[in-house]
Amino acid sequence: MKIILKSDVRDLGRAGELVEVKEGYARNFLLPRSLAVPATVGNLKDYQKRIASAKAREERERAGAQEVADRIQGKRVVIIHRAVEGGTRIHGSVTAVEIAQSISQLAGKEIERRDVDLRQPIRSLGEYRVNVKLMRGLTVSMQVLVTDREPGEETEAEVTEQAEEAVAV
Repeated sequence: MKIILKSDVRDLGRAGELVEVKEGYARNFLLPRSLAVPATVGNLKDYQKRIASAKAREERERAGAQEVADRIQGKRVVIIHRAVEGGTRIHGSVTAVEIAQSISQLAGKEIERRDVDLRQPIRSLGEYRVNVKLMRGLTVSMQVLVTDREPGEETEAEVTEQAEEAVAV
């Protein structure tokens, strides 16, 4: 008997597949538990329609994700954290939530924290590489710069040092 699986069945197939099983197995196990439906002409048409709409939806989602990937590819996200006086260690750590928020602002699309692949917690200043999963099969690698001040912003000591160098020349 041919049936269309409505959900994954171990050792038989995945949801949406058309499979051939013995009539007793279908009638006594699969159909009463709503794990499958008989492969009638109407059910096959409905199955084909669902497959086509699912493929179209996935294509739209993939196009949107690719657009976001192109927008953030090769970009660097800057995260400002307070560092320990005279060292590179930061107070606390940079979390995937902070990185996701920064990337969301850059991308113009909401990125969830679980989509940011942060292998280890970031606990010191520096530049790190993280992977951002935009959808299944599409991952973008990004640079994350953890600093204690805005890039281009100089501390008083650096300004004084530069002024002394200018006077010495």
